[in-house]
Amino acid sequence: MSKAVIIGGGLSGLTVAYWASQAGLEVSLLEATHNLGGHNQTVKLEGWALELGDGYFDEQPSTLFTLCAELGLEPQPLPSLKRVVRSRGQDWVLPPGLNPATGYGLHRLVELPFGRRVKWRLGTERLVPPALVKDEPLGAFFRRRLGPEVWEVLEPYLGVLLGGPAEEASTPAAFAALLRLERQGGLMVGGRQLRSEGRWHLAAGMGSLVQALANHLQKARILTGQEALAISRDVGRWQVHVRGGSLEADAVVVALPAPRAAQVFRPTAPQMTTLLNQFPYQHSARAYLLYRHPQPGIEPAEYYWAQAEGYAGWALRLTQLNPELSLARVQFVGDVARSTDAELSRLAQLDTSRHLQTPIRPLAAWVFRQPRSRPQFTQGHTRRVEALEQALVHAPGLFLTGGYLAGPGLAHQIQHSHKTVQHMLNFLALSAPQE
Repeated sequence: MSKAVIIGGGLSGLTVAYWASQAGLEVSLLEATHNLGGHNQTVKLEGWALELGDGYFDEQPSTLFTLCAELGLEPQPLPSLKRVVRSRGQDWVLPPGLNPATGYGLHRLVELPFGRRVKWRLGTERLVPPALVKDEPLGAFFRRRLGPEVWEVLEPYLGVLLGGPAEEASTPAAFAALLRLERQGGLMVGGRQLRSEGRWHLAAGMGSLVQALANHLQKARILTGQEALAISRDVGRWQVHVRGGSLEADAVVVALPAPRAAQVFRPTAPQMTTLLNQFPYQHSARAYLLYRHPQPGIEPAEYYWAQAEGYAGWALRLTQLNPELSLARVQFVGDVARSTDAELSRLAQLDTSRHLQTPIRPLAAWVFRQPRSRPQFTQGHTRRVEALEQALVHAPGLFLTGGYLAGPGLAHQIQHSHKTVQHMLNFLALSAPQE
């Protein structure tokens, strides 16, 4: 029986371990912390379920949707939520279900209160030719096709989705589906042909997926609190070094964020460390505030603020829990996310009070910081991935997976993990001793 060591117990590592175990491999899963799931956790505090990572996933690619069915989980369509962008002192209500990952809802941008010139441009967007630049920045893409006024409205929303400045994102790396729509008649035409938002969630939170995967790994050796310190190869087999010893394997999958993976390779493969450190990341944090709402009947909504508006956070979600209590969630991105818990709680209170135009006094506050948790799909991303893949050619039996390689969204992340397992099984089948 072939041995596989998976480094990292986030969703990427868990799914790799699940499929590898299903294929009959002897699997060992290393996780440096004492919790599985990585950044995708659902925590319950004082009876309230709080989502720390992505709370939904796209319908396509379908790998994650199929996985949920295998695990006995039943994804539900994402409930409709009012989304509002505040830009230049004006509130813009985004089209219901707008999903840039697929292009759904883009055709309804014409319904927003733009001037005649902007609406005429949206109506003739199909006549705009595709760009000659292969790696066009996202801001340039939207300004070229829809105009600068539309980009000003969409930028804050896209920035929160990507966990960093949307202007700097690479269109093919972040939203490849938009390029397909562009080639098929334009964003307005393509968006009109889509019939659903294509977003799903789990009623019990993404933590239920983590738990289901862990429950199906009974045959695997799960080692939490065990950090991988280095990886080396000796006499055709891999050695994963940990405190007090090492694990031997026929194949190793490193399912860590690029900065953490770079540290694992530093002792024995500095060239891999150099390549991995070229993938940019942003810090992220969320502050939850429980408070008595000053006015009844608050509509569940999410607000996105343009940077020029002067808010410390990038987004605010308001949820009314009962007739008396509401929950505010403020999303922080960048260096401010590295602030202390007390400072982030204070900034969240200021942002929420300013938005509601009345002071609030939190009854409770929870802060969750995730340093360097959001990979950035900036220009040159495809070249960075290709350079990494080329380096792996000289390391047979070593594989990498994770969000930074897959693209934005959990659906792409899980699809990449599945492909990684398939590559690993093919390698093991070809390298097995022949009778």
